[in-house]
Amino acid sequence: MTSDRSKTGQGGAGKGGEGFQPEPAPEIARMGMNLFLLSLAVLFIATIIAIVIVRSQNPAWGENAPRIPDLAWLSTAVMVLVSVVSQVGWMAVRRDRMRIFIGSMVLVLLLGFLFLYLQERVWTRMLHSGEAQSFSASTSLHGWSIFAVGLLHALHIAGGLIFQGYVTIHAMLGGYWSLHCEQVRLVNQYWHFLDAIWIGLFAFMLWLA
Repeated sequence: MTSDRSKTGQGGAGKGGEGFQPEPAPEIARMGMNLFLLSLAVLFIATIIAIVIVRSQNPAWGENAPRIPDLAWLSTAVMVLVSVVSQVGWMAVRRDRMRIFIGSMVLVLLLGFLFLYLQERVWTRMLHSGEAQSFSASTSLHGWSIFAVGLLHALHIAGGLIFQGYVTIHAMLGGYWSLHCEQVRLVNQYWHFLDAIWIGLFAFMLWLA
C-alpha cells in the first residue's frame, strides 16, 4: 500500500521541516555521476589498451604465471548479485516498500565487503601457488597487469561501499521515500557500472592467462 509519503512528498522525522536536507537537483546529480562514470570507463579502457600493447611486445609474457583460482568465479557471482540486489532496492523505494528497500541496502553493503574479501583470497592463492615462485607484481609483467587491474577495481569498490554505507544509514533513518530517492538511484547506477566493468575485466584477465 502506498504510504502518505508518496502523496505529500514528506514523512518521518524532519522531512519537509526542520533538519530536512533536500537532495541536489536530479539533473545536476545525474550529469555529475554520468561524467564520473565516463571518466572511470576511460581509465579502465586506457589501462587495458596499455596492457595489450605491453603484452604484444613481450614474448616472455605470462612466464611462470599461475592460473586464476576458481574462487574468482564465485567473487564474480557475488558482484553480479550486488547489482541485482541494488536494483531490487531501487525498485522497492520507488514503491515505498521500505522493509524491502532497507533490507536490500544492508545486503548490498554486506555483499560488497564479501566481494572484497573473496578478491583478497584470490590474490593470496595466486601468490602462494606452486607456479608463482617468480610471479609477482614486481617481477612479472603478467603479474603486474593482473594485480593492477584488480587493485584498480577494488579501490572503486571500496569507494562504492562508502557511498553505499551512507545511503544505507540514511535509509535506516527514514531519509528516503518514493519522491525523495535520487541518491539511491545514483548508487544503484554506480553498482551496475562496476558490475559491468568487473565482468569485462574478469574476461580480460582470463584472456591474459
